[in-house]
Amino acid sequence: MPSSTSKDEQNEKKKPKMDRITVSLDEFDYSVVEQMAKNRNLSLSEVMRNIVHNWIEYNPEILMRNYGVNVEEITREIVAESIEISIEEIINKLPQFFEMVEDVSLVDLADYFKVSKKVIKKLIFEFSDKIKEVGLNLKYRGDRIYKI
Repeated sequence: MPSSTSKDEQNEKKKPKMDRITVSLDEFDYSVVEQMAKNRNLSLSEVMRNIVHNWIEYNPEILMRNYGVNVEEITREIVAESIEISIEEIINKLPQFFEMVEDVSLVDLADYFKVSKKVIKKLIFEFSDKIKEVGLNLKYRGDRIYKI
């Protein structure tokens, strides 16, 4: 059984990079957050992160009306950025993948890279030039991707 240190290290590796802020709480708010953390066996920062996330998620109208923040637009931007990063990473790993296989199903390739089928289709349909730049010529036929 792995030690708790190695478990913590594994969890840290899985967590996306998060920016840090500092907040001051009055006695009442701090007591509530502290009790929440104790009851759920969480850190104070985890509880605060959950509170903020839940408030944002359940109050998009207030954010738009009072602060001019469009939660949907921000979500779309973040998803678009993460898809682009994923596509670049996948393109760079494709030559190594296709050294061992000559064809693969769309589902299997998506599973291998841990992305949706939509991301793989986007990759094939919109980034064929970049795929060719890394030395691959791929064709999509039926539900399979073939190395030519």
